[in-house]
This record gives sequence, structure tokens and C-alpha cells, in this order.
Amino acid sequence: MSKGFLYVANRQKFVNEALISVKSLKRFNREPVCLICTAALNTEEVQKAFDSVIEMEELINHTYLSKVVGMQNSPWDHTIFLDSDTFITDKISELFEILELVDFATTLEQKLHTTNIKDLNYKNIFPEFNTGVIVYRKNSVMEKVLADWLQFCLGKKMGNDMPGLREAVLMNFDAVRFSVLPNCYNEHGFTSMLQLDQRVKIIHERIGYKKRVITPHFADFETMDRFAERINSIHHKRFYIPKLGIISYRWSPQNIILYFKKKLGYKRVSKNK
Repeated sequence: MSKGFLYVANRQKFVNEALISVKSLKRFNREPVCLICTAALNTEEVQKAFDSVIEMEELINHTYLSKVVGMQNSPWDHTIFLDSDTFITDKISELFEILELVDFATTLEQKLHTTNIKDLNYKNIFPEFNTGVIVYRKNSVMEKVLADWLQFCLGKKMGNDMPGLREAVLMNFDAVRFSVLPNCYNEHGFTSMLQLDQRVKIIHERIGYKKRVITPHFADFETMDRFAERINSIHHKRFYIPKLGIISYRWSPQNIILYFKKKLGYKRVSKNK
């Protein structure tokens, strides 16, 4: 079984992001990396950064759905797809092992539904998947899931891709095997207060801001590397707060109160009593 990483880019912006992301990826992982992009984006710099490049002009016809088209054409039997705005801080190739059990795996989306669609089955009880990091097999089941994903979004004329994966899973629920990955493999939400419980292996966030522009961009390699060191300076439970940084859970109000109660002679009792 061949295995490797996959990026998809149909705009120069996404190529620029992928060049930063793949640099972070290759520091810790040795599997080959493929970029699927249009011919105009296949530059000498791109060819040096990636182990293989596949040109697909069809990508120019889509926005976020280009990732689905690209995923359908992965050169690998086992693929780890990465959005261009991901920054890898550690070895993640162990994710291939989950494909011994399932057809695909990804993390859950924080929002139950990212787009308002009427007449959804199992609304608010069957969530969406975040599609920034997807581990998947090349087999007939996933071919059907990817095709249904693309067709659902095209049929609804959607720019957002995540609702389509949810619907494709429901369409193929009796056949597809899937699993949910720990958030550390696709951690996002750093623009607000965030609880972290493990070492973050993949940061999926645009945290850069230009002067007089409120839309974030994917920061340069050095900025992202410093940010990764900061949020992983503690590996146990901690809080990240923008502008303040990392606060250990040991310094949470509840733990501080417990500390002083212990000093005052309060005792622990067995939960079985």
C-alpha cells in the first residue's frame, strides 16, 4: 500500500500557504508529499518543495470544493490530506495506522452546522466534520463518499464544503467506516479562549494580521513556529487566551481555591463513601 500526504491548491494564496505548511511537515515526517494544483501554479519553487505535483485544470472551477476534486485524485492508497493553512509541530504519520480500522477519520467541527440548510436529517444531533485534516483510504466506499460529497455541494450551490461531507456520510452510513481524531491533530479556534489538553500536533489557523486589515492571513514560518512553541510549552491541561498566552490549568480559579482549602486543613474523602 502506498501512503503519503496531499495538499490541494487552486489559487496562488493557497500555494503560498502550502509551501509554509509542507516545510513544517517535512521536519518530522518522511512520507512523500503531493500537491495537486493548476499548471499555472506549478513553479520551480513548488517542484522543489513537493515530492510530486499533479496538474488539474478542473480545480480553477471551484473554491473550497477543489479539495474534494483533489482528494478524488490522490496518488496514494492511504492519504493524509492537509489544508494549506495547517502548521505541523510533530510527527503525525502514526495517523496512517487508523486506516487499518476505518475508511476515513477526521475531527468534529466545533459548530454543529456551518451553513443554514433546510430539511436536514438528524439536525443538531449528527454533527459536521472539520475537513482541514482527513485521513482516508482509496477504495470503492470512499470513491462513493467523495463523489456524493461533491455532488451534494454542487447541487446546493454551496461554497462551503463541510456540510457535504456530513451528508455523504449519512448517504453511505451502512457502508462507510469512520472515526473521530483527537483535536490535537486539527486544533483551531485560537482567535478565542481555547482549552488544550495535549501537545498540539497540527495548528489549523490563520493568526497573522496586516496593518489596517481585520481579515487574518496565514503567518510566515517563523511566526507560526514561535506560536507553536508557546502553546506547547506546557503539555498538560491549559488555557490559551489571545494577547495573554498560555495559562496552566493548575492556576485555574478552582485549583487555587482548592490549594488554599488544603492549607486550611480541608481533606479529601473517597468518592465511594
